[in-house]
Amino acid sequence: MTIGRSSMTRRGALTAGIAAVGLAACSDDTGTIGSGDEPEEEPTSAASVTITPADGAADATAASEIAWTVENGAFTEFKLTDAAGDAVEGDMHPDGTTWVPAAPLEWEGTYTASVTAEDEAGIPVTVESTFTTIASPGNRVSIENYLPGQDSTVGQAAVLAFRFVDYEIPEDLRQSVERRLFVSSEPAQEGSWHWITGRALEYRPKEYWQPNTQVSVRLAIGGLPIGEDRYGEFDAETVFSTDSEARMLEADNETKQLRAYQDGSIVQTIPISLGADEIDGHDARSFEGQMIIMSREEESTFVSDLYDYETDVKWAMRLTFSGQFIHGAPWAADALGNSNISHGCINVTDEMGQWLFEFVRWGDPVVVLNTGRALPPGDGFTTWDLDWETLVAGSYLERTAEGEGG
Repeated sequence: MTIGRSSMTRRGALTAGIAAVGLAACSDDTGTIGSGDEPEEEPTSAASVTITPADGAADATAASEIAWTVENGAFTEFKLTDAAGDAVEGDMHPDGTTWVPAAPLEWEGTYTASVTAEDEAGIPVTVESTFTTIASPGNRVSIENYLPGQDSTVGQAAVLAFRFVDYEIPEDLRQSVERRLFVSSEPAQEGSWHWITGRALEYRPKEYWQPNTQVSVRLAIGGLPIGEDRYGEFDAETVFSTDSEARMLEADNETKQLRAYQDGSIVQTIPISLGADEIDGHDARSFEGQMIIMSREEESTFVSDLYDYETDVKWAMRLTFSGQFIHGAPWAADALGNSNISHGCINVTDEMGQWLFEFVRWGDPVVVLNTGRALPPGDGFTTWDLDWETLVAGSYLERTAEGEGG
């Protein structure tokens, strides 16, 4: 039997062995050939981000705002998404401290806030915080809403007013409530909120609204904690415009005349009768001060328990909550222009009542002079009866250098 011999010589075998050793020395753990260089690590940003509500928080409310701080870097991007991954709309608060959702968040909702920042080298870092809101609380407080109607056109003295129903906001929470009341106008005009009481607020501009101003309002109090384990019930929003014409009524007790102005010029002078000095032992004088047209009713029935009467009237234009109006009063014909016989209203003929009714809009200013009886704060929309300094002193927000509320 012949045994075959391998063609590999001893020299060949030695060479192959060297090659095998060399191959092992040039391979990585997976057996693939590498370059011999260590892999580069991703650079780490020096910036750090802290988000509120914190990741895992379960005590947020529908009115929660998002805040963040960045150290060793600069903020570049923010987004908020809901549980489905859809973006939540919103914007920075005018004071620049927080991001405010454009509408209340859902109760028992899950949200993820994402903040991106960069360090000085431009290296980014993104931090996320996922939080949930509480179940809808039962103790929610509604409001009486006196805002102008959506897309309405109003007079130059339009006031923004609302009242919390049967609840006074504790004083230490009024700033947090007020900073959730957003008013913007085009063209921009300075204005301020004023707390008449702990439940009654009004906003007006420093001067009468300019003609053709568009005003946007959001009372963003839905879900807002307002003390005593209570929360705001809902948001209220409106957008309205001021008229192109400026109208004003001025009633003077000394002359017993009412002057109607349009764009600064008198367009009508009307004889009037105001509230009598005394009726049935009560001071019946009309209030003196700066008011606005609060409502207009072509026909109305006036009922007074104090004076025990019920009377049908036409062309009623309300000035106060307590029941002072401008209205037609045919029974007062002999008193118009010379004496006061009403229970506090401003009486005119039915003919002039209709003319005034068709002339004015909601929000037109009405100035009553020389009756000697002061207008009670909050009896109607009364902030035009305050000077600017007094009005601003009734706000809980700090004023900026430009004079705007925070």
